Amino acid sequence: QEHKDRAAEIVKQMTLEEKIAYVGGYQDWYIRAIDRLGLPAVRMADGPQGVRNNTKSTLYPSGVAAAATWDKDLIYKMGESLGKDSRARGVHILLGPGVNIYRSPLCGRNFEYFGEDPYLAGEIAASYINGVQSQGVMACVKHFAGNNQEYARHSVSSDIDERTLHEIYFPAFEKSVKKGNVATIMTSYNLLNSVHASESRYLNQEVLRDLWGFEGIVMSDWRSCYSPVNLAYWGVDVEMPRPMAMESALMKELVEQGVIDERAFDRKCQNIIQTILAFEFEKRPQLDKSLPENNPECDAVAHELSRAAITMLKNDNFLPIK
Repeated sequence: QEHKDRAAEIVKQMTLEEKIAYVGGYQDWYIRAIDRLGLPAVRMADGPQGVRNNTKSTLYPSGVAAAATWDKDLIYKMGESLGKDSRARGVHILLGPGVNIYRSPLCGRNFEYFGEDPYLAGEIAASYINGVQSQGVMACVKHFAGNNQEYARHSVSSDIDERTLHEIYFPAFEKSVKKGNVATIMTSYNLLNSVHASESRYLNQEVLRDLWGFEGIVMSDWRSCYSPVNLAYWGVDVEMPRPMAMESALMKELVEQGVIDERAFDRKCQNIIQTILAFEFEKRPQLDKSLPENNPECDAVAHELSRAAITMLKNDNFLPIK
């Protein structure tokens, strides 16, 4: 509540121009700073299998391998190591884990995700998230929701009935929120039941905030925003990598003409700022110089995880082991 109250006070001090600019990404990988209000720049980097973007880091086994360990403690150590790798590079938000359920064997992101079982995926995701966030780094669970293929990903609609959504496709996201206390969520490129995920009232308001009680940041996948008005009311808090659908001059004009209520931007800024305050990014440097970039402890975790991921389901004397 303290963070919410402080965020509300900061939002009251923001100009309309600052609010509109704040909900668009900055320099491709940042939430912009507002120095006069004490808000730092917040740096993002791709996961989920390592820290990317202008750096080299430990590469951890793929998501499906991590899930194959069935070992929540080991996955927590993986998350912890990813958090250390992030802090060693000054990264505030690690864009992982990916938790979509496999629907098509041709999905280009299947290697990132945790398999076909909603319970297993949720447990693994929560452990990963808790590990990352224990190091003062926000995790970002993705891609919400129904991101089941890469082909035509900006235009394809994943048509899924409500029971199937809640029993199969949502549980890993729900557990990420309720058990992992994940700080950020990334929407997907695709449409869900004919509505783009980045501007879906059902996903971003009714399920995520009203049903699950999520209070963190919702961000778009890169260049996945479309309708300015829908985005303002029911869409993401941050459009990445920069304001495009929510282009600043256009949004200001729509507010001044009464098409969009300025309070829509208040809500987005509130969600962003209260989450930043909760992680105390304004109180400390995110770069931890005591941590090596090439960290042998993190390499050891990746090695341990690789070994644990080898899972024999059945042998029938094919291999010379019992």
